[in-house]
Amino acid sequence: MRTRYILSGLCILLFILAQTFQEIAYRFWIPAAHNPQDELLVYLLPIDKVRSILIMSTIVLLIVPFVVVALRYFKVAPLASILGVIFGAAFIGFELSHRSVDFFVIGGKWASQFSGASSTVEREAILQRFALWNEMVRGWYFPLMLSFLLASCSFAVATWKDTIRGGWYYLAPIAYVLNALRLLGRIMSTFAGQSWLNAFNDKLYFPAVLIINTLLLIWFVVLTREQQSPEVG
Repeated sequence: MRTRYILSGLCILLFILAQTFQEIAYRFWIPAAHNPQDELLVYLLPIDKVRSILIMSTIVLLIVPFVVVALRYFKVAPLASILGVIFGAAFIGFELSHRSVDFFVIGGKWASQFSGASSTVEREAILQRFALWNEMVRGWYFPLMLSFLLASCSFAVATWKDTIRGGWYYLAPIAYVLNALRLLGRIMSTFAGQSWLNAFNDKLYFPAVLIINTLLLIWFVVLTREQQSPEVG
């Protein structure tokens, strides 16, 4: 179990580092896109390609802590544990499929074609496809965020079993509840017209992700350092 917790903590740390790199890249290295043309050309920047690969790969790594948490609580909360893994895997699947198309098709082909297009007609055709893709992504984000919300709720229920031990064991359920609230805010902002929650998609995105995953990282460190304490499951 100690090895599992170390590996899970490492995966979350890598995810935090990738998110931090993305935040720094957007602030200092990747220029703000003011129109669809600018947005499409950003894909050609080497720094954006690195950012995309880091984010995509570290999201896939999240399956490790999902499975480890489920294994830890399977005996005391079997339904919540199973649902957590199912919805967590669904979230990763949605993310991977979206980001794969975004990286290999939009960034790998369309952006290059747009940059090298010799006629206005060709450029307009690419921009129309790009606009359609952005509309599809908006719809794709509903099941993506919903699955992560349901995974967070399931893991919040499962990890709550440890709160009877007090202290640091509150960190995981708090983190999962905060993540569920964050995702609920994003869903309501994006799909329910609640513009007062737009910050969850903008300014609050990185701070919230950083805080939530830091809580989980600390929790895994605590589990790793357990010596004689009995384990759940």
